[in-house]
Amino acid sequence: SLSPSSESPSSEVSSLRPSKSVTPSGPQPSETFTPEQLEAANTVIEFFHILDGVLSDSDAETHALANITTGQTQTIQLKRVSEYREQGRVQTGTVGVHITGASEVRKEGDMEVITVQTCTDTTNYDVVESKTGKSVIKPGGRSIYLTWNIDVVKTGEGWKIGDSTNEDALRCPA
Repeated sequence: SLSPSSESPSSEVSSLRPSKSVTPSGPQPSETFTPEQLEAANTVIEFFHILDGVLSDSDAETHALANITTGQTQTIQLKRVSEYREQGRVQTGTVGVHITGASEVRKEGDMEVITVQTCTDTTNYDVVESKTGKSVIKPGGRSIYLTWNIDVVKTGEGWKIGDSTNEDALRCPA
């Protein structure tokens, strides 16, 4: 069996999701996913959807975001939400999420972890000042496409988003 790779989480997590089950584009990994890999992939989609919701509505409750995250991802994302709100910023549009793969289940201590490979597309996404509607993202000031390795951890309360890393990509799979 493969030894677990321990990647140090580095960059900030972005988010989004459609409200239905995973329908990856391109090759259909869902046809070959185990039930656990599908659960982990659906958790990633749900996470991004929840994040879209709380970042686009400054009155939205954050408990769903807290419940679907753990560890430093939870800390980073809740801090991000409160910073948006303090600065009077809201997200417009949504992040496109493409599931591109998933690792086998591995044990980390007494927890099961699956790393889900994801590509996010922020073509239809912006962050604006809620009073003026003006974008706060400088042109060229962000990557449109990011590829992610997102650790999804099985807990007593279900699957949660753990640590993740991302890097710029030229595009997401069609």
